[in-house]
Amino acid sequence: MKFTLLVIPFMRRRGETVQLAGRDRNRFRPMLDAVKDQMVFAEKLGYDGFCLTEHHMQVEGIEATTNPILWNLYIAMHTQKMRVGQLGMNLTAMNPIKVAEDIAMLDQMTGGRAFAGFSRGNTARWTTTMGQHLHILAAESDRSESDQRNRRALYENWKLVKSLWTDDLTSLDGEFWKVPVPVPWEFNPTNDWGLDAVDKEGILRKVGITPRPFQDPHPPVYAPFSYSMETARFWGAEGAKMVSFVNSEKEHFMPLVIENCLDAAQKAGKSLAAKDVVAIGGHLLVGMDAKGTGSLSTGFHELFNYAYNAPPYNVPMGRLWQGSHQEVLDDVCRLNETYGVDEFFVWHHVNYFEPEQEMGALQAFADAVIAKVPG
Repeated sequence: MKFTLLVIPFMRRRGETVQLAGRDRNRFRPMLDAVKDQMVFAEKLGYDGFCLTEHHMQVEGIEATTNPILWNLYIAMHTQKMRVGQLGMNLTAMNPIKVAEDIAMLDQMTGGRAFAGFSRGNTARWTTTMGQHLHILAAESDRSESDQRNRRALYENWKLVKSLWTDDLTSLDGEFWKVPVPVPWEFNPTNDWGLDAVDKEGILRKVGITPRPFQDPHPPVYAPFSYSMETARFWGAEGAKMVSFVNSEKEHFMPLVIENCLDAAQKAGKSLAAKDVVAIGGHLLVGMDAKGTGSLSTGFHELFNYAYNAPPYNVPMGRLWQGSHQEVLDDVCRLNETYGVDEFFVWHHVNYFEPEQEMGALQAFADAVIAKVPG
């Protein structure tokens, strides 16, 4: 089994009420060091990977995950084998050419330790602001016209990213992007070494990116998942892996997700198993002892009900890995046996609780689970 940390870095501690903590330049570096130190420690404990969500404009000092790819490179520079990635990069409001280039560069610079994660963007403040040139609004999963436009952008942009990663040259005449925009292009290196990028009239018709990813054909792809079977079928056909944080009460939903992913994969000519299309995630709330677990659990519930299970997100809490070490181990093993899933994402807050609590949680989960399951 493999365990990847989904890290949520904070620029404020539990209980602080300071205004605009995310704008305090003196707070970022300590948070950066805390994440680095914990990931170096986590690699030694046997955690396989590190990833972050993508958020912008978080001036309040929560989820300070601006530019996950730079975060990935920073952590890769301080670790030896740990995979680094995103869960995920916005693939609707952002420039897909730039996203494809940046992840390919990350994969090259890390020697193939990168994985890619893509989302539709569920935060109106920055998705709508950054997507205004394409009239993209945040995803609502309500089948409204704006939601369907967001989904069409995801599909088109993924098609472009995949082509830029795998094809020598690319062209796309899409709803959102014309790649390339046909322009006169007279450049001797293109004429001599650019294959058929330019037509006989000297108009640019195809482009490519530099570099290609290190991994062939490209880094593994993941997508955070809630309940949309349309999303499951789309990524299943593409050979990507859904990451679900549903709790045990909603777990009856999992067989349907797996069935839809595998059916779509089969129709696309891919022979996959459940472990290839689904990973399961949970919140890391287990401490070194009962007192530590209780403190983490209390603080997490305060935070989640304040910032997440509240407007504008109203996100269900999802799976909680808390209780005794044996209970956490039993739950992971049960999920593995029941659904054939062998990859787990562990949601972990950094720089919000006290450092010893956060380090202790990493150690406790490693002792309870990682050290006792097949690698």
